[in-house]
Amino acid sequence: MTDMSYSDFIYIADLIGVAVFATAGALAAQGKRLDILGVVVLAIVTALGGGTIRDITLDIHPVVWIADTSYLWTAIISAVVAFVVCRYIQYPRRTLLVLDAMGLALFAVLGAEKALALDLPPLIVVMMAVITGCAGGMIRDILTGQIPLILQRDGELYATCALVGAIIYVSLQQYMPDMPGQIVALTSMTIIFVLRMAAMFTDLRLPEFIIAGHKLEKIEKRKE
Repeated sequence: MTDMSYSDFIYIADLIGVAVFATAGALAAQGKRLDILGVVVLAIVTALGGGTIRDITLDIHPVVWIADTSYLWTAIISAVVAFVVCRYIQYPRRTLLVLDAMGLALFAVLGAEKALALDLPPLIVVMMAVITGCAGGMIRDILTGQIPLILQRDGELYATCALVGAIIYVSLQQYMPDMPGQIVALTSMTIIFVLRMAAMFTDLRLPEFIIAGHKLEKIEKRKE
């Protein structure tokens, strides 16, 4: 594969990620009594928030959606389409979570790729992957009055999925340099998505911190 074809692959994957996350952001407006402008704003911050924070942190100017307005237009069009379609077609609640998982997988790997292209240390690359994949969803949840998924003690794995995928991506790039870039990216994206799906459908969680000799109360008991 040529460098140009890999660049095209990354660009297309980036736009797909924007569309997916924007749609997820628009769907998150369900029941919030937002008008179309509110839905579009929510979609934009969901789709572009993580990349914006990443670019500002890495001192990349202008940020991605200012340098290329295709990202902004993709988010706007996706939000408007979701707004119109959802007025006539009912969708299961899981649709939002599946789209969010797809966006997480795409953006985490793309964030890692952008940081790796700047020759940053592996630890920073992994951090940028997690920020790119998770920050937009955090902003969306805060704006809609929800506790962000990565802060919910009783939530399924979320940021951990991006973390694992980013580590695998960096490892493959370092230790298997002959592997085509598309394969490395797709493999890492698939692992993130599958891990997130497993967390959603099998209640997969990280172990909680418990002091020896103590037991945590059941949530139901604490609510009583």
